[in-house]
Amino acid sequence: MAIGVTKVHGNSAGVNNVGSGQSFANAAIINTGIASPIAAYKIGTLGVTANLAAELQDPSGAGLVGAVETMLKIISANATVVAFQVDAAGSSAQLSVITERSSWADSDLHVSIRALGGNIGAYGNVFPALATVTSTGGIKLA
Repeated sequence: MAIGVTKVHGNSAGVNNVGSGQSFANAAIINTGIASPIAAYKIGTLGVTANLAAELQDPSGAGLVGAVETMLKIISANATVVAFQVDAAGSSAQLSVITERSSWADSDLHVSIRALGGNIGAYGNVFPALATVTSTGGIKLA
């Protein structure tokens, strides 16, 4: 026997996006809970041996700053970091970041990340000189 479902709130098109009204575009981020507009960035191509999971903490206690923290500091210069995710290792390693109040254009963030130069890994090889930065994929970045 089929069970009927009554829609009481219409469809999601009636949801207002914080800061920019309604959005109907594919892959547009619809922000309903954070108080300001959000942006999501994907930083990839960090080297074939990059291991971002190893760059999240300092198990040695030596006070080393890992590559993830270094890149988050750059991003936070012009945005508030709300959440981030790392995809661990190899040529597909990437840092995905959700921000609010971002004033970064992809190209400007791209230049700033690449300007970090050679190996920024505290526990392995992470090379931002060839990094790519995109924000066009919405929050499906991983």
